[in-house]
Amino acid sequence: MSYRKNSLAGRAADEITEMIARQRFLPGDKLPNELELAQELHVSRTTLREALRILSTRGLVEPHRGVGTFVTRSQSIHDDFDVLKIQNTRVNLKDLYEMRLMFEPQAAYYACIRASDEELETIFHYGELDEQMIRRRDPLWDETEQKFHNAIASATHNQFITSLLPIFNRAIRQGVILANESPQVAEQTLNDHRLLMQYLRDRNPQGAKAAMHLHMMNTMRIFSIEID
Repeated sequence: MSYRKNSLAGRAADEITEMIARQRFLPGDKLPNELELAQELHVSRTTLREALRILSTRGLVEPHRGVGTFVTRSQSIHDDFDVLKIQNTRVNLKDLYEMRLMFEPQAAYYACIRASDEELETIFHYGELDEQMIRRRDPLWDETEQKFHNAIASATHNQFITSLLPIFNRAIRQGVILANESPQVAEQTLNDHRLLMQYLRDRNPQGAKAAMHLHMMNTMRIFSIEID
């Protein structure tokens, strides 16, 4: 099966899954209307409908004709993705970044191989937007930083990697808080992201893996996180 088939719908389904996992939408909540949600996810309404069908087969949402689509009242999302329970454990920044170091370089490798052209454009879109937000120290910088890394993880087409997004996002949020106090972090992040995106553009998986590893190591070094 081609990784490109239904890739946009799959990515949109993964993003909605993450919204539910982060409790933006609770069991029983109605999702935003098609136009609003499609615009937020940067997909067409047709692609969004396919993503919702995917989520319906997973038992995560329930469509109600003429009313809308609702998050299922069951807790199946946490049953299906037990690893998400890790996000509720008390872990420090060192543990969070060590986990990112273990997984994200390899995620960049597979994203480089498996991403569709559309998915790469999504990665670049968020990468460029993130650069703008970092330069002006926008308070929403952590959101674009998360979307950039989440787009890379989603492009791996691996449900277990995408299920780790809430954990990665927790590390990113804490990292941005510290980064706002250190211009060095912001500048290093910009340089690392540019290098990573260049390897992705070149479809160089080993380069992308090395660039993501370097990004994690640079950030940990600046935060004085020891590498054992």
